[in-house]
Amino acid sequence: MTGLMGGFYRISEWIMRFSVINILWILSNLPIVYLVISVLYSETVPQLITLLLTIALLAPFLFFPATTAMFGVVRKWIMGEEEIPLVKSFWKYYKENYKKSFIGGWILVPAWVVWIVDYVYFSQMFSFFIYFFIVGSIFLYILTLYFFCNLVHLEISMWAMIKNSVLLSLGNPLNTLALG
Repeated sequence: MTGLMGGFYRISEWIMRFSVINILWILSNLPIVYLVISVLYSETVPQLITLLLTIALLAPFLFFPATTAMFGVVRKWIMGEEEIPLVKSFWKYYKENYKKSFIGGWILVPAWVVWIVDYVYFSQMFSFFIYFFIVGSIFLYILTLYFFCNLVHLEISMWAMIKNSVLLSLGNPLNTLALG
């Protein structure tokens, strides 16, 4: 198809693909989604801490493999393979990369937990630390994104993957800012 209708068709096809892949991601993260919604309605601090710790414990089991699978499917689209079965490809990447993403989750989740606890502690004592924590949070977020990209694109060891993610985050400041 060419012209206006062809452009509309291509745009609607991309919207459908992203919708399906996001629905698959949400379904595979349903317990975490439920807990995040519960966090919004938590009434006491101990209840909030319990919910957040449960989310942190579930993240390596659910969030990291599902996000890796989503990145894998999107990578196939970017590489030019647009006619792939979405559900089948998602679960294929989920199973293939489960172990590595699980291990990466057990490395990155504690880093995020320590960062958030430090933020809560230091922001109450020193208000000027907030800028440091904003910059650090952006860096940790970008590092996590590079980790997912490296996981689906490269066949390297976990240590090399973490090191590569850190180097990409620090070595490409313009790309890092564009991702943030």
